[in-house]
Amino acid sequence: MNDTLPHWSVRLDAFRPVTEPGFSDLVPTVGHHYNLHVRAAEFLGPYNARQRNSTSGHYIPPTKELLREVIRQGQVNDFTYIAFINSLVRFCETNKGQRALPTPHPSVIHSIQLPLPAFSLDTERGSDTIIQLIGVKVPLLVKGLRNPDEIKFIIVRPKLSKLGTASAKNWEVLFYRTNLGYIPEWADTSLNPRYSGVYS
Repeated sequence: MNDTLPHWSVRLDAFRPVTEPGFSDLVPTVGHHYNLHVRAAEFLGPYNARQRNSTSGHYIPPTKELLREVIRQGQVNDFTYIAFINSLVRFCETNKGQRALPTPHPSVIHSIQLPLPAFSLDTERGSDTIIQLIGVKVPLLVKGLRNPDEIKFIIVRPKLSKLGTASAKNWEVLFYRTNLGYIPEWADTSLNPRYSGVYS
């Protein structure tokens, strides 16, 4: 994992209500978020290469309007999409085209990033916190989250199995007390995708 990435405040295992177990309904949402990364990487790689090779010598970051044209929203919620576009502009301005996004691969990027108000937290069930994700019917539950009103950003993802691949049945939630909007350079593993899932 990249040590320069923001570190979560709390990391907790996620589970579903007993009446509606399993996480298969989240897989399409992961896919929609993954597709954002694919489209962003496909555009920014050549764009930044052209900028570095330009005769002006000045890096011009892509505008929000340009990014909206080339990176379709798909079925990602509005709050996440806007945060993603804004964060890409900041990423380009900060790094001036010298850093690439992580190479999209399902073993590297398999998470759902959600800024407020794309999720809500409810603690009506004692020590359980109910996490309602926008566009997802069945909530997630976590145990032992303190001061949920301080949480401004979350990442929902399958946990890594022993082989380094995303687990189908074990998920977790990373909670942040800072409103990060979106972390475009986020990667869920530092493993090389070529060796993920291979016994050594």
